[in-house]
Amino acid sequence: MKKLKILAALLVLITTYSACKKALDINEDPNYQTDTGAKFLLPSGIAFSASRIGGDYQLIGSLWAQQYAQHNNSSQYRTTDNYNLTNASYNAAWDNMWAGALKDLRLAMAKAEAAGEWHYYIAAEVMSAFDYHILNDFYGAIPISEGLNYQTVPQPAFIENKAANGIIISMLDDAISKESQAAALSPMGGEDFVFEGSIENWIRFAKSLKLKILMRDFEVNRVAIQALLNENDLLTVDAKVDIFIDAENKSNPLFEQDRRKLNTAQNLRASNTLLSYLLENDDPRVAAFYETTSYEPEDEADEEWPLYFGLEQGYYNTPERYENSQTSRAIIEPTDPVFFMSAAEVAFLKAEANARLGNSTSAKTNYDQGVTLAFQRWNSADLPLNAAAFISPGGEYAFNTAAGTEGMIQQIITQKWIASTRSQSWDAFFDQNRTGYPPISTVTSNDPAYVPGSFTISRTSVLPAEQTPRRLLFPKSSSDYNPNTPTVVPIYTKMWWHK
Repeated sequence: MKKLKILAALLVLITTYSACKKALDINEDPNYQTDTGAKFLLPSGIAFSASRIGGDYQLIGSLWAQQYAQHNNSSQYRTTDNYNLTNASYNAAWDNMWAGALKDLRLAMAKAEAAGEWHYYIAAEVMSAFDYHILNDFYGAIPISEGLNYQTVPQPAFIENKAANGIIISMLDDAISKESQAAALSPMGGEDFVFEGSIENWIRFAKSLKLKILMRDFEVNRVAIQALLNENDLLTVDAKVDIFIDAENKSNPLFEQDRRKLNTAQNLRASNTLLSYLLENDDPRVAAFYETTSYEPEDEADEEWPLYFGLEQGYYNTPERYENSQTSRAIIEPTDPVFFMSAAEVAFLKAEANARLGNSTSAKTNYDQGVTLAFQRWNSADLPLNAAAFISPGGEYAFNTAAGTEGMIQQIITQKWIASTRSQSWDAFFDQNRTGYPPISTVTSNDPAYVPGSFTISRTSVLPAEQTPRRLLFPKSSSDYNPNTPTVVPIYTKMWWHK
C-alpha cells in the first residue's frame, strides 16, 4: 500500500502551532523518515486521518445522507449518487487509512510507550480507535488485530463489526486508564492538532466515542451507558482539526479535491431532501449550507426563480436540465475544519440515550443543547444564528416529550442529521441506518405527498427496489492480495446494528 504523508507533521518539532497551520499539506507525498519519535508521528497520523475522513468519507456521507446531490451539468460523483459502486471504488481511502494514518498512530504509540510519553500514547490510541470506528462502520469488518502487521502477517484476518467494536472499546478503556500518568507530563501543545495538548479532552473524546459505540447495542449496554451519563465527563468542545488555509494542498480536504483539483467546481448541489426541510421550517442555517441561485428569467412574465433550489438524488440523468445559476451549490470553504466528534453530536447522543432510558427531562435538556450548539457553529456577523426561538415552546424544533420514545428519537436524530451537514455527514449516514431516521419516503421529493426531510431513493438507483446503501464494498486492493478479505456483499446488505 502506498503512503500519503503530510509535510506539516514532519515540521512540528521546529515550528509552532501557527506555523504548522501555514505549512499543512495533506496532499503531498514527501519522502518520510519513520524512525522518529511520537512528537512527529502523532500530528502526522492525526492530519492524515483528517485528510481521508474529511475528504472521501465526508463526500460519501454527504451524498448518502442526502445533504448534497450530483449536479446534472457534471459527472464526478454519479456512481456514488446512484449507488453504483464497485469494490474498486474509494480503494485509495481504505489503503491510505491503513498505510498512512493508522500506521503512523501505531508507531506513535510504540515510541510513546517506550519513552513513557503517555500523553502522546493516549492521543494516538484514541485517534486510532476513532479511525477503526469509521472503517468498521463503513465496511462491516476490518483487520483490526493484524492489519498493521503486514510484514509478519501479510494476509491479516478480518474481524466482524461487533467483535471489532469490542476491541475498539478496549483501546479506549486502555487510554482512559493512563490519564493520571499523562497528567504529570508537560502538555503536548502544538503537536496536538485536535485539542492543543489537553489530555482532559482526549479522555472525554475517548469516553464520548465509547458511548457512541455502546449505543449500537443499547439494551445489552444499558448499564454501561447509564454509568457514562452519570459520570458526566463527555466532550463539551469539538474534536476537530482546524488548521487549514486557503492555499493549494493546504485547504480542507473536500474543498481541495472537489473545488480546487477537479476540472469543474459545480458537482455538489443542494439535495432537495435537506433543503426542503430547512425551507419548510424557515431554518436560517440554509445560508450556511447552500449558495443562493443567481438565475434571472429572460421573460419578465415568468415567475421569479427561487432563492434556493435543490435537486433530487440521482436527478442528473433526467431530461430536464438546469443551468448552474438555477441550482444552489453546496458551500465548502477552504478553511472549514474537519470534525471527528462535535460537542453538538455528544449532546444529541446524550439526548438519545436519556430518551431510551425513559428520562425525557434530561433528553430535552440535551436535545436543546445540541440544537443550540449546532446553530452556534455557523454563527457569524454576516449570518447571526440563534436557536432560542426554534427550541422554545411552539418553535419549529421544540422538543415534544409526549411523543414517546420513538418520537423523541426521531426528533433527536433529525436535528443531528442537520447538524452533521458540512461537518460529519458520514455520521448521519450511520445514524439513518442505525435508527431509520429520517424515514425513507415512498414518493419522490417533487410529489405533492412528499414529507419534507424524508429520504428518497435515488432516481437512477442501480439497487433493487426500495433499497438504499448501508456499507462500502470490501476493497479490491485488499482482496487482490489477501484471501482473508471477506466476500463482497451488496452495498444494501444490513449490518447487525442496522434498523
